[in-house]
Amino acid sequence: MEKRNLRILILCFAAAFVSGCQAIAPEQLAVQTANLSSSPAPLKGFLFKPEGNGRHPAVIMMHGCGGAYASSGKLGDRHRMWGEYLAAHGYVVLLLDSFSSRGIVQLCTTRFAERPLKESDRVGDAYAALAYLRERADVDTKRVALLGWSHGAGVTLDAITHKPEEGVGFSAAVAFYPGCSARNKRADRFHPYAPLLVLIGEADDWTPALPCKQLTAAVAARGEAMRIVTYPGTYHDFDNPAVMSKHVRTEVPNGVNPGLGVTVAPNPEAREDAKKRVLAFLAKTLQ
Repeated sequence: MEKRNLRILILCFAAAFVSGCQAIAPEQLAVQTANLSSSPAPLKGFLFKPEGNGRHPAVIMMHGCGGAYASSGKLGDRHRMWGEYLAAHGYVVLLLDSFSSRGIVQLCTTRFAERPLKESDRVGDAYAALAYLRERADVDTKRVALLGWSHGAGVTLDAITHKPEEGVGFSAAVAFYPGCSARNKRADRFHPYAPLLVLIGEADDWTPALPCKQLTAAVAARGEAMRIVTYPGTYHDFDNPAVMSKHVRTEVPNGVNPGLGVTVAPNPEAREDAKKRVLAFLAKTLQ
């Protein structure tokens, strides 16, 4: 790991003179819908590859309502950070863009009832990405996890409770600050078919932690593999390195207090803890 980071650092310094460290840029590719996704065209994907030959465990990442990109048009800092981090630890990582092929830029500022793409509509995207990875010679198809944030975390919860009738599903799932309120009201119907880890801030006023805690308790009480990690005094987007300060997004009409906006804020300590917890969870569940 240390040797790999040193090599990456050297490559970055060398490449910076020419193109700003393009040496470790993810590979852009097209993911076919495979009769699984509702997308009218192939989905755009970004592949982060680990060093070494042979088959590797893999992680499919699902972005939130803001989409896969920053305002600059480049891949979002959070997605790049997690992609590079997991790849550096031996995982093939595929970030899936569910919006571009559907002509959507973002959904955050649209009321839930008016959104043209629901979380459940993206479940097929996740399984199309899984089908794509199954065709790759460098992926261990029995060791693939799904990871998502916010809207993408809701996709993750839906996907991990709906195992495909044919083929192998995901071996684990990680959900960062998902919306659990509606699911908690139907906790008796929520049955993850693989281990599920939820990470969320206690102060989150966009997707509150309490319903997730209650849902996890109900599921765990049945002996099913779901656990939650909560961070006191922590808000939505806590792991996003692009969020530099605490602020209220008044343009977002949803959340705990509709019309009053939602709070996003960084928490570097929680972010680093989450990275370690996710890595440990994947190491255990993708053995």
